[in-house]
Amino acid sequence: MMYMKLTYGYVVQNIDSETGDCVSLEFVPDGRIERQDESAEPISPEDAVELENTEKETSLDMVQP
Repeated sequence: MMYMKLTYGYVVQNIDSETGDCVSLEFVPDGRIERQDESAEPISPEDAVELENTEKETSLDMVQP
């Protein structure tokens, strides 16, 4: 089964005040996670716990400018 894991949070952008360029990005998760099936329907809490137990750790690192 394919499903989507949505991790809610914020993107922190560090901006150089002299050039206006974004010099780095960081994703800061706020702890809220939701899982949805391929039709974007929420997965039940019971099934989500089972899926969580099988998920491998995934990096939330962002591509830097």
